[in-house]
Amino acid sequence: MEEKDKHKHKISVERKGLYYIGMAILITGFILFFSVFFIGMNEDPFSGDSGMGSMKNGFIGFILIGLGGFIMNIGARGAAGSGLILDPEKAREDLNPYTAAAGGMINDALQEVDILKPKPGEKDVVKVRCLSCRELNDEDARFCKNCGKEI
Repeated sequence: MEEKDKHKHKISVERKGLYYIGMAILITGFILFFSVFFIGMNEDPFSGDSGMGSMKNGFIGFILIGLGGFIMNIGARGAAGSGLILDPEKAREDLNPYTAAAGGMINDALQEVDILKPKPGEKDVVKVRCLSCRELNDEDARFCKNCGKEI
C-alpha cells in the first residue's frame, strides 16, 4: 500500500484530540448529573432546604452529556461525516477510516472461514437450469434429468 493510501485511512491528530475532549466533557457531565442523586440521599428532607443547588448540577451535567457526545461524534466522524457539514465528498473522505476498517474486518472474517479459498483437488461445480421445468442439471448434460427435454 502506498504511503498516500496509508495516510488516507488515518484519523488526524486534531480529530483524535476533539474526540478525547468530548469524552472528558461527557464524563464530567455524567459525574455532575449523577451527583444529584448522591447529594439528594445525604440531605435532610426536614431541613427546609429545597436542594435547588444540586438540581443545577444535574441540569448542567445533562447539558454537558449532550455537548460531549456531540463533540465526540464530530471528532470520530469528522464534520461532514457526522452531518454537521452537508458535503457528500467530504463525508466520504471523513468516513474513509471506518469504511476501510469495515472492509478489512469482512475480509478477515472470510479468510478465517476459508470461503474464498478453493480446497485442494476440489473442482468447481457448475449446474445448468432446464428451461422447461427449472431443474438443475450437470453442466455436461444434454437432456434434463427431471423432464427429459433437451437442454
